[in-house]
Amino acid sequence: MGKRRPGRGLRVLLTLSVALVASVPARGALDALSVREFGAVGDGQADDTEAFRRALVAAADLPTGRSVEVPPGTYRITAPLTIESTLLVGLAAGGWPADSRPLPTLLVDVPAPQPCVIADTGASLHGLCFDFLYGADPQREFGPCVQLAGGGVSLTNLLLHNPTEGIMWDGATNVGRLNLESIFIVNARRCGVYVARTLDVATLRNVEVWNYVPDLVNTCTGFRLGHNDEIRLSNCAVVAAAIGFHFVETELPDGQRGTTWGGMENCTVDFSGTGIQVDAANILRVNGGSIWAHHFGVVVNGRSNVILSGADIRANGGHSLHVLDCDTVTVNGCLFKKNGQSWPDTAKVQLDGGRSIVINGCTFDDTSAGVSIGPGVRRFSITGNAFPEMAYPAITDHSSADALKVLANNLGAG
Repeated sequence: MGKRRPGRGLRVLLTLSVALVASVPARGALDALSVREFGAVGDGQADDTEAFRRALVAAADLPTGRSVEVPPGTYRITAPLTIESTLLVGLAAGGWPADSRPLPTLLVDVPAPQPCVIADTGASLHGLCFDFLYGADPQREFGPCVQLAGGGVSLTNLLLHNPTEGIMWDGATNVGRLNLESIFIVNARRCGVYVARTLDVATLRNVEVWNYVPDLVNTCTGFRLGHNDEIRLSNCAVVAAAIGFHFVETELPDGQRGTTWGGMENCTVDFSGTGIQVDAANILRVNGGSIWAHHFGVVVNGRSNVILSGADIRANGGHSLHVLDCDTVTVNGCLFKKNGQSWPDTAKVQLDGGRSIVINGCTFDDTSAGVSIGPGVRRFSITGNAFPEMAYPAITDHSSADALKVLANNLGAG
């Protein structure tokens, strides 16, 4: 018995089904808008600001998970773009070498002090390059590339090239749940990243501030960290800046002042004036990493609680660790070195003040004096450290007669 052919009614139903499927837009068209649909040209000459703004406004009517796509091209932006609960996305993934632009690029032509992007609550940026248009004026200044103005902001896979300021807190808003990841900031003139008032946890991972302009070693701060409630930095790096990581006190809108509570994991500073400077910190944990600096490795300069463990800390002309004042400094298992023998009388660790300091289980090289203790230190314990045979004193104690101290079991200290 032969196979039964579909009846006319079934054939009509199948035809209608195919037609309906063909008429449904692709999933990307449902979930995302393109700035090209709103008139963006992307030739680096036309002003594409209004096209971006129209796309972002239209995206506000899309369901949760909405996004605005930036196809390949160079888009000149002349006024701030506000992003809220929307993803502005270029490439899903892409590299960010310092000397080419493989990512879709926003050519920033926004007058200072306005930011290029205002990242409001739930804003996301991904897979984009921001390149600043200096034109015939190499001294031109810009506002922040991205101004943090809301909670839950996520910035990932970005290249910021030649900003005056990179990613900056707006000075008032709680920007908690901040996520910065895989961001390359090249030649930030004043500051790469300024994060404060993150209530609660903020994460900065694989963010690098790198400068190839020699003058920026005297002017740029890689990361400035203010009042943060458990901020977590990991695998971040600063190359060629005045200060790598600078921890400061923040004046808050309610008149109070606050400092950082949080930690750094496996972070790097190289070819910079000062590696880490702590003017104020509630609790700062520095675990691992390599801090190499021209002048000072780590400076603790004010009321702070700092824990250093397992880090490679080096300085040339100044001290690898210099404590001028602190509540507590605890150092465990660190390597202290000086890159060269031109500064033999400069101790690698200089303790000039502080309420309580513990240095234990650290290793020192033979290129200069080891630890020097001044009369301003109130109580300290220096135990179980290893000093090599060298022509310079391992430990010099000039503490006051009423200081509380323990100096014991230090190998090579005489």
